[in-house]
Amino acid sequence: MTDFLDELTRGLTDPAILFGHFTYFLLIVSMLMRRMVLLRLLAVASGVTKIIYRAFFIFDPVSVLWETVFVVVNVIQLLIIWYYEYHHRFDEEHQHFADNMPDSVDRSAIKRLLDLSDLRRLAPGDKLTSEGQPVTELVYIADGIVKIEHGDRVVAICGPGDYIGELSFLSGKPASASAVVVKPTRALVFDQAQLNASIAADAQLRRTLESALNRNLAGKLTRSNDTSAASAVA
Repeated sequence: MTDFLDELTRGLTDPAILFGHFTYFLLIVSMLMRRMVLLRLLAVASGVTKIIYRAFFIFDPVSVLWETVFVVVNVIQLLIIWYYEYHHRFDEEHQHFADNMPDSVDRSAIKRLLDLSDLRRLAPGDKLTSEGQPVTELVYIADGIVKIEHGDRVVAICGPGDYIGELSFLSGKPASASAVVVKPTRALVFDQAQLNASIAADAQLRRTLESALNRNLAGKLTRSNDTSAASAVA
């Protein structure tokens, strides 16, 4: 036990060993990053420092080889991210959709998801869903206002960043309410059958869509609770 404590103390005071600890510290910090670019950059930094440590402080050619492979793979992934960032620029509606995605989602997955959508301009009075009827489309509102009606009562108002038809998409059940356009609206429309087939064959695409829908449902629930609380106070 004494020998172990002595080695531990030496490791915290020896600059060479501290540098070795630092290489692993960078790797751990990279795993904490939610943005993929930061994760990759810190992983590259960790790999480079490990190469230096294993090549000049503790000679270990096997580790140097595999750390080099690790760095190369992460650099390639960064180049792919850069490619999608600068060579797949979005128009206004698509950019709005991308901006409302969680930070951890890859831009390449967003691009593949957007490739499945059609931009549609909707006029006041257009009906997106009808209560009790099957829902064939998932709609993302990029701009405009849509009211949600249950019977003769307006139960919610949806605006930019909201999805229409997400509950039916997730459950496969008919619409629980009607969605009617209130003011001129621009929307991205996904065919549910095509979307289901695509996410069944692409796990990353499925996770991307689930992240977006869960985030939107959480936002709607928060707004609903705030409205209920305000009504109770009034």
